[in-house]
Amino acid sequence: MNIALTGGGTAGHIMPNIALAEALGKYFERIVYLGSSESMEEAICKERNIPYYPTETRKFVRGKIWKNLLLPEALIRGTKQAKKVLAEKDVDIIFSKGGYVSMPAVLAARSLSLPVVCHESDRTLGLANRVTAHFAARVYTAFPGTCKKGIVMPTPIRSKIFHGERMHLFESAKPVVLFMGGSLGAKAINDALSSSLADLTAKYNVLHIGGRGTLPMKTTSYVSVPYADDIENYFATADVIVSRGGASTLGELTALGKKVLVIPLPKGTSRGDQVLNAAYYLKEGLVSVLPQESLTTDNLLGAIARIIKKHLPAPAYARDTAEILARELYDVALTSREEKERKALISKK
Repeated sequence: MNIALTGGGTAGHIMPNIALAEALGKYFERIVYLGSSESMEEAICKERNIPYYPTETRKFVRGKIWKNLLLPEALIRGTKQAKKVLAEKDVDIIFSKGGYVSMPAVLAARSLSLPVVCHESDRTLGLANRVTAHFAARVYTAFPGTCKKGIVMPTPIRSKIFHGERMHLFESAKPVVLFMGGSLGAKAINDALSSSLADLTAKYNVLHIGGRGTLPMKTTSYVSVPYADDIENYFATADVIVSRGGASTLGELTALGKKVLVIPLPKGTSRGDQVLNAAYYLKEGLVSVLPQESLTTDNLLGAIARIIKKHLPAPAYARDTAEILARELYDVALTSREEKERKALISKK
């Protein structure tokens, strides 16, 4: 049997699919990926030799209706392109991580009567997964209570995340604080770090993954890079991690038992999912939270000082999540195929 993966726009939609792909080969003969052209997901798939097929996509712009006028036309074209790929590659099931990128593939699968399974990593369903959930064969959610028909399943995590090696980048033995803003960077975090850098480096060694446009730099107590392919080593090196509240990132960091200070993207700038993600992990005692509107040098230094002393519960993440999910996807695909064969036999009689 064959499976198609879809989802993109940010690393939070893409990397769980990459983690799942590591386990799918045991159950499916062919794995393909459908997403946007010249996108992050295309680049990541090509790096990993996952067959990739672009479809036309267009992002829904909240609060600006006129910018969405061309969305239906683009969605129709993208769905036709996806149908062609699914038919030619004899795909049996679609797995979607959501994001606007996923819509052509899941709508194409529905029109072809292929089972669709989606997974939501955020505390609430994103727009694409809200649509998909209405006709999905199964809906998995990382959090309980996200969807009435949802089955709780942790977000798949790449196996290499658990095998990071501490990097020796600094001469002093000061604690290492890693600042990161997700795959697209975070201006508010970068600006706060810049204005607080002298105070921070007086107490800590600072690692900074700044995002696109950040220049590499190295001093005795500060190292910056725009992007890290070996993110597992940065996680292993850090004593404290200052991060946005993306669900996949928080899932990885809490699975590793890291001390995390979350500065979630505020509601209005986004749909508010990061605020809810952070609130859930805060309630569980797994992270500390500093709202962006309270992001000052004094508050940042105080929050880091407190979290360094904090004792965290032992990680409870099941490392075989990708294997479990891959097996369940195979079961859904097999059941769907058997049902189609049964109906075909009945129609011949």
